[in-house]
Amino acid sequence: MFDEGRQFQAELHAARDAVAEHRRLSDLLDEALSTLAAARDELARATEALAQQTTKVHELRRLSPALILATLRGDRAARLRATSSEQEAAEARVAEAQGTVEHWERELTAVRADLDGLGDVGTWHAAALAAMETWAVQVGSPAATELRGLAKQAEALRRELAELHEVEDAVDHAGAALVGAIQHLTAARSMALGERQSRAWPFDKPFILSDGRKADEMDQAAGLIRKAGASLHVLSREFDELERERIDRMGAEDFLGTFDFLIDHDLNNVTVMDRIVGALDRVHAALGTVQQTDQRTERRTAEVDERLADLARRREELLMSL
Repeated sequence: MFDEGRQFQAELHAARDAVAEHRRLSDLLDEALSTLAAARDELARATEALAQQTTKVHELRRLSPALILATLRGDRAARLRATSSEQEAAEARVAEAQGTVEHWERELTAVRADLDGLGDVGTWHAAALAAMETWAVQVGSPAATELRGLAKQAEALRRELAELHEVEDAVDHAGAALVGAIQHLTAARSMALGERQSRAWPFDKPFILSDGRKADEMDQAAGLIRKAGASLHVLSREFDELERERIDRMGAEDFLGTFDFLIDHDLNNVTVMDRIVGALDRVHAALGTVQQTDQRTERRTAEVDERLADLARRREELLMSL
């Protein structure tokens, strides 16, 4: 039995070493990628500088304004030697930069090959931990009680994390729908304002009627509000399941009310404008609540992730000490 335990322990140590090696190689990979990118940038700059120097040499060797001017001044030969020297220096710089690029490309290939050779060390490590934990519990190790407690805590936190992810999805859907509703309501308000202004003009001015387009904007807004309401009901349910403080006014009808945007020709423009402005106020308030929920969920998710990491570290410490 204890020989079996030593085997599990040896496997766990080997998996842990592989994880550490994978981490080291991953750091080298990041360094190689960064250095290679810088080397390629230097090669591009060197190549551009060489092209410029080559152009200058060609201009001094063929009939050109530069050649004519240099000949008249009597310094053509000296300028040609100087420019050729600069061209050679530029060529050397390109060659050096190209060599650096090729070196780091080889390094990158080698590191990637080493990483591929390690395989899926994460899965190996997890399996080795699980095997060691099962053995420790079966043989009644002194650490068994704490290991069972850690497992229960981790399972509860993973369930909460899954629920928090559902909350995040609902927040995203509700936020997108409410932003869309605000856009449609804003467009409808602009149309209603334009109608109000047009009715105040003298009769010889253009008179704008946009009831149809305004109704369409408001209908689309109402549809998005109903869509947001479905996501908000999900939020309420998830927060109840999490036994956390229920967010105020999360139900669609609770804070949005009933939206009936059928345009009645007997309604005056002021009444329609009041409806639109009231809807905008309520939707903005709903969006603010959703954004607060998003912030709270992000904070709690980070807390759960950190707690899970702590439990994992403690579990590994116990198993490595057996």
